[in-house]
Amino acid sequence: MEDVFDTTGRPPKGWMHAIFHGGPYGEDVGRCVPGPPAPEILTVSPVRGEVHVYRLGTVGSWSDPDDPIAVYNPDGPPVPPSLLSDQEKELLRQAQQRRGLGPIGLVALFRGRLARDPDVSTIESMLAGLRHREHLLLQRLTDHDEGDRYIQVLLDEDDTYEVEHQAGTAAERDRTRSPSLAAVRDAVLRWAADQPSRRTALEGPEPGDGT
Repeated sequence: MEDVFDTTGRPPKGWMHAIFHGGPYGEDVGRCVPGPPAPEILTVSPVRGEVHVYRLGTVGSWSDPDDPIAVYNPDGPPVPPSLLSDQEKELLRQAQQRRGLGPIGLVALFRGRLARDPDVSTIESMLAGLRHREHLLLQRLTDHDEGDRYIQVLLDEDDTYEVEHQAGTAAERDRTRSPSLAAVRDAVLRWAADQPSRRTALEGPEPGDGT
């Protein structure tokens, strides 16, 4: 049924009707969620590759106490795109080979879409087009033993940018925040070009420079 989904992948033991306020489903009483009890956070993918998070607001009933209604609001925590798995990377490589194209070095994931080896203008357009609570993820396609290398940008609701990058292992992950789109663009483009990064507002002052 199109109006029913199960986020666990297993048949639920019971059903709870839900009302969604805003988000891709608007106010859709026909949707159902696993329950009872209703999950605190509900993640849905209305479009392939796109993730939307709802947070449980309240649970009540119109008439029958045995038929509770869960009301969800689209104000859950922002969810970044998932990194491509090793299998997905290999499928991309095989597709490139079948087309007679060279290897892919970098992919951009934005609003459920994937861009292969995005150029400067494409990355700038994605950054400029970020809306509140949206992510842009750039992932470098590396061999399995190199670990994942990525940089992701979140535009928060206070108009600041949270930038997280990882260079191989979780231990090498770094997260910074900046109100400057120009500084974020500089950092992201240098990362995408695999260039040594000069000091920016994201990185702070050089050690010993007296600031």
